[in-house]
Amino acid sequence: MSILAKIKRGGESLPPRILLSGPEGIGKSTFGAAAPAPLFISQEQGLTGLDHVARITPDTFAETLATVDELTVNPGDFKTLVIDTTDSLERSIHGFICKRDGHPNIEGYGFGKGYKVAEFELSALLNKLDTLRERQKFGIILLSHVQIKTFTQPGGEQWDRYEMKGHKGFTGILREWPDACLFAVYEVFKTKSGGNKPDKTIGGGRIIQTSWSPGWDAKNRLSLPETLNLSYEEFAAAVDANSPSRLREEFKALLATSKLTPEQKKVWEKTPVETLPADRIKLGITKLQSLQ
Repeated sequence: MSILAKIKRGGESLPPRILLSGPEGIGKSTFGAAAPAPLFISQEQGLTGLDHVARITPDTFAETLATVDELTVNPGDFKTLVIDTTDSLERSIHGFICKRDGHPNIEGYGFGKGYKVAEFELSALLNKLDTLRERQKFGIILLSHVQIKTFTQPGGEQWDRYEMKGHKGFTGILREWPDACLFAVYEVFKTKSGGNKPDKTIGGGRIIQTSWSPGWDAKNRLSLPETLNLSYEEFAAAVDANSPSRLREEFKALLATSKLTPEQKKVWEKTPVETLPADRIKLGITKLQSLQ
């Protein structure tokens, strides 16, 4: 088979890779527990009250790797793997490599070297998770605690922001890997009291931020809205509504029923919709809807 014959358009539809970070107790584990048929790899106590959820508590990082390998061959009834949490995963990796390499702690490798070894092991795990996702159509959810740190802008300005717990190299790899890097936060409203009285702050619901802000890290490649309620069901619905396959179907249906002339339709069809990113398809759908 030639190289050109192997070219595909549109990509294969796979469950999303999700990294959800947020303050302790906000509901990250509950989010993961609502995913399809989840199995938790957990060294945390965050599953209290979620007794129905299947879980495994590995004694070592090697056992974590073995669990992923076994699921890749025999997934059983599970459809989602949830790692709770990435900061406990980092500690597990540190313990594993230090015992393997004969060091008393991560600093025993020499300045900064141990963290690089840990990053290598993390990358190996992420590769295994990608294989699990591709072969068994597994969803992958990584949960992470956060801490407040002072950020200094290159220009000199400083402010406090939420950052994932963990060494910066380790968390940097984690942020680059997923399709959606989400931040869970409590929604806060301020009300004006008037006069000399101080403004009141009223707590709202629990929400997911999907885009970067000076206060937190977030991103997504799924064309999600800026905010969602902290609910796996709402997240999944937003992913489905903005999936390239769903958008392509909507675009083609609108084009077929539009009032455009045959010549105008040829112009619209000149660039195959399969080659367009989701944002471009959305713009086309909006334009076609205005022409109905």
